[in-house]
Amino acid sequence: MKSLLKKSDIFSFTFSQNLALRSMKFTKTYTIALVLSLAFNACSQNSNNNQDQVIKDQNESNIIQLALLLDVSGSMDGLIDQAKSELWSIVNEVAKAKKQGQSTQLEIALYEYGRSNANRDNGYVTKLLDYTSDLDKISEVLFSLRTNGGDEYCGHVIKNALEELQWRGNDSIYRVIFIAGNEPFNQGNISFKTSCANAKEKDIFVNTIHCGDSLTGVREFWYEGAELANGKYFFIDHNARNYDVKTPFDSLIGVYNDSLNMTYLSYGNKGMAYRENQLKQDENAKNMSSSVKTKRAVSKSSKIYNNSTWDVTDAYIADTSFLEKTKEEDLPQILKGKTSKEKKAIVVDFSNKRSKMSKNILNLNIKREEFLKTINKNSGVKTLGSALIEAIHFQANSKGFVFE
Repeated sequence: MKSLLKKSDIFSFTFSQNLALRSMKFTKTYTIALVLSLAFNACSQNSNNNQDQVIKDQNESNIIQLALLLDVSGSMDGLIDQAKSELWSIVNEVAKAKKQGQSTQLEIALYEYGRSNANRDNGYVTKLLDYTSDLDKISEVLFSLRTNGGDEYCGHVIKNALEELQWRGNDSIYRVIFIAGNEPFNQGNISFKTSCANAKEKDIFVNTIHCGDSLTGVREFWYEGAELANGKYFFIDHNARNYDVKTPFDSLIGVYNDSLNMTYLSYGNKGMAYRENQLKQDENAKNMSSSVKTKRAVSKSSKIYNNSTWDVTDAYIADTSFLEKTKEEDLPQILKGKTSKEKKAIVVDFSNKRSKMSKNILNLNIKREEFLKTINKNSGVKTLGSALIEAIHFQANSKGFVFE
C-alpha cells in the first residue's frame, strides 16, 4: 500500500478531511437559510421550465439512448439487485466513450413488466421513466423497485417502449433496448416478432438478456428476438453477486466525494428536493457495497453526470447568462443580495473547486483500476451489467463511438 499511496495523496487526504469538517458547519447554516427561503419565496416560470427534464429534439450525434426493460415478477429479486448495484459501472463505461472528439451524453429510460397488480389491458407493463439524463432519478427509481409475481409479455413491453418513449429522430445516435427476464419470450397477444422487426426498421437495437441457461433462452425465443432486431443475445446468472473488493483508494475517493457534494448550489422550487435525492443516492450506493459507493463517486466526477436543471454551478457552465436570466428569489441564499460580479465570482469559485475534486477522484480511480488488475476476483459469471457493457461497446462502435 505504501508504494501505491503517494505523499501528495496523504496530504490531499488530510486537506480534504479538514475541508469536509469545515464544510459540515457551513452546510447546516446554509441549509437552514435555504429551506426558509424556499418556504417563503414564490417560484418563477423560468425555474419551472428549467426543472422539468424534457428531452428536446436536438441534432447531436454523441448521444446514447438506452431503454432498460426489467422483468419484476417474483423470481427477479436478483436481477433488480444487479440493476441497482451495476448502474454506476455502466455509466462509468459509457463515460469513456467519445464521438468525433465529443464526450458522450447518456439518456436512460426504464420500464417494468410482469407485475401482477399492473394494468392487465396494458400487458402488465409500466413505464417508470421516459428518457432522462438525471442519473440520481434513475437510481432512485431502481431502488424503489420490488418484485411481484405476474405474466411477462416481452412483445408488449417492447412495443410500448417503441411507441411511448421520446426517441430522438437522429439516426446517427446509438438507440438501444435491453430487455431482461426469464419467461418464454413469445408470451402475450402482441407478437415479439412484430415488435422486434419494428425496432429494426427504426434502427433501434434490441438486446435480449435471458435470466437462466443459454439453451433454455434459445428454446424460449430470446435468441430469436435479438436476431430479429440486430441485437445480441445474452444469458446471465441474475442471482450472482459481484465481489466487493476494497482498495487502498476507496476511503480517499469517499472524502473527495464529500467535498464534491459541497460544490452544489440548488436553485428553484425543486432544487432542494433534487439535492436531497443526490445525497440519498449516495447513501443507497454506500448501503450496496464499498465498491458501488466508489463507482458512484467516479460517475459523479464524469461529464455524463450533469445537474443543470437544479444546480447553479452546472447551469452556469451550460449557459454563462444563467445568473442574469434567473430571478433573485430562485437563487440560493449564498447568491442573494450580491452584485452580478460577486455572483459570478462565487459560482466560478464553486466550479473550480468541483473541477479539482473531480480530477482528484478520476486520478485516484486510475490507480484503483490498476490495483484491481493485480488481484483476480472476477468470477467470470455473466451479469446484467456485463451484458450491457459488452453490447454497448460493440454496437456504439458501429455508430462512431470510440472507447478510450
